[in-house]
Amino acid sequence: MPSLDLPQAPVTGAVPRLEARDLRVVVQGREIVAGASLALRRGDVVTIHGASGGGKTTFLRALALLTEITSGAILLDGIDAGTIAPSTFRRRVAYVLQESPMFDGSVADNVATGPRLRGSSMSPAAIADALERVGLSDFGPRIARELSGGERQRVALARALANDPDVLLLDEPTSALDPASAGRVLAVVRALASSGLAVAVVTHIEAHAAELGGRRFAFRSGRLEPSID
Repeated sequence: MPSLDLPQAPVTGAVPRLEARDLRVVVQGREIVAGASLALRRGDVVTIHGASGGGKTTFLRALALLTEITSGAILLDGIDAGTIAPSTFRRRVAYVLQESPMFDGSVADNVATGPRLRGSSMSPAAIADALERVGLSDFGPRIARELSGGERQRVALARALANDPDVLLLDEPTSALDPASAGRVLAVVRALASSGLAVAVVTHIEAHAAELGGRRFAFRSGRLEPSID
């Protein structure tokens, strides 16, 4: 079926922002994701923890349509993601890497990257708002590549917010950070969920999953299991 830039379906409390139904991902004969399902709603913080190399990042990438699924379905506001134009899906579902690269230029230049790639411009006020939401109000003029790891991670979040997404998918956002920097990133993630975004975070650090609160899952044997610890 050709990709269509469809209007959004009405969003109600019963319709998840983003939903995975019985996802399976098989790579070179190995089943990495073995029937995992997840529903993300407005204001959700969902954490997925588990051992490194266990497949949780593959699941997150599949949710972001960055990894091809073998079977199952992904729905955005109840609409099959396969019928939505990729550019629309990627704007509404933001995927932030474990170590997001900074581009040349200032922090403000980095934040405005997404809209610029779509042929739009971002006003100074909109850039300032995105930076304020991640606790970097005065960072616009600074050189992005000179920032610390925690500061870069928050710039990456601001860069994702510039596209006005509905869903944030974060892959190990705190794994390379010192405790203080990690705490600041976790606080930003909680605040973004409180503002109405649906957020899923993959982490192998169970203490960070606990600090984020919300629903917690363990990724074991290719499946999501509610965490009871």
